Amino acid sequence: MTVRYLVNCYNTTITVKQEDDSIGQYDVNIQSNNSPFGSGNTLYSAHSEEQAVRIANQLCAFYSMARENGYYLQGKKFMKPDRRDIHAEEVLRFERSDEDMHALLTGA
Repeated sequence: MTVRYLVNCYNTTITVKQEDDSIGQYDVNIQSNNSPFGSGNTLYSAHSEEQAVRIANQLCAFYSMARENGYYLQGKKFMKPDRRDIHAEEVLRFERSDEDMHALLTGA
């Protein structure tokens, strides 16, 4: 496995990884800095490195926003009591502006 991109975000590390025998699949992975020996959690797979890097940056922006609004990441869902769960794929499937991401959090 080769790490193609890495960004430190809030209290996590977000990486773009490519399996050494995989062509055209880049996994966007998030891992807590509090448990550095874990394998992390793959939240999205992209078809190009460029797309995966964009998604990783968008994930960092949304994750930071979500934490500031009382959400936490459980598996592949952003959760907050008394709000509907927001699936990571729902956030990452499309390119979103900061306003779009904020609307997801406040409208959930």
